[in-house]
Amino acid sequence: MIVAVLGEKGGTGKTTFSTNLAGMRSATGRDVLVVDADRQGSASYWAEAREEKGLTSVSCVQKFGDGLARAIKDMSRRYDDVIIDIASGDSREIEGALRVADKVIIPVQPSGIDLWTLGLLDDRISQARQGNKKLTAHVVINRASTNPLDNDAEDAKNAMAGCDTLNITDVVVRDRVSIKRSVPAGITAGEYKPLDSKAALEMTALYKLAFGENGHRNGN
Repeated sequence: MIVAVLGEKGGTGKTTFSTNLAGMRSATGRDVLVVDADRQGSASYWAEAREEKGLTSVSCVQKFGDGLARAIKDMSRRYDDVIIDIASGDSREIEGALRVADKVIIPVQPSGIDLWTLGLLDDRISQARQGNKKLTAHVVINRASTNPLDNDAEDAKNAMAGCDTLNITDVVVRDRVSIKRSVPAGITAGEYKPLDSKAALEMTALYKLAFGENGHRNGN
C-alpha cells in the first residue's frame, strides 16, 4: 500500500504521523519504506535514530521533484508498504504523490488557519481522483487539547463538514508529550510509553485508518 501524509500548511504533524505509521507497520513484519519528500529531512533523521537503537528497521530515502511519482511507483514493487512524508505547500511533490497513492492522510490542527487550507486540498484531491481512481483522502485532527472540557476537535469537525471529497474521520490525536518526543528519539509513541497509554491508543486508531478498518463521517 502507498500512503501519503500531506497538507497545505506546515507544522500540522505530518512527519509525526508518517514515522509513527512506519514504525508500527514495520513492527508487524512488513517491509516498509518511508519516502522523505521534505527537504528538512526529519523522517530521515528518525529512521537513522531508529537504526542506532536496533529497533525494527524502516528504510528511508529522500526524493523530490518531477520524478517523484515514477520513483514511488518503482519502489512500491520492492516494498510491502510505502509511506510518503511530504512538505507543506503547493508543491510538485504533492501532485506526484496524489498520482500514485492509495490513501492520503491529512493532519490538521483544530484552528481556523489550518481548516482554511482544506478547501484547496479538497479541490486537488478531486482533480487527482480523475486519474487515480483508487485514491481516498482522510482528515485527522491532530494536537487537539487534552482538556476533556475543550470542544475544539468536535467544533473543527463540524467546520469541515462542507468538504466534498475529503473524509472527515473520527480519529483525534491529542497534544501529548510522548507523541512530541517520539520522532527525535527514532521511536513510535507506543514504544515511548506502554501500549496501553492514551498516545499509543490514538496512534493505533490512526494506524487502523491508514492500513485497515476506519470510520468516517462524510465524503466519498
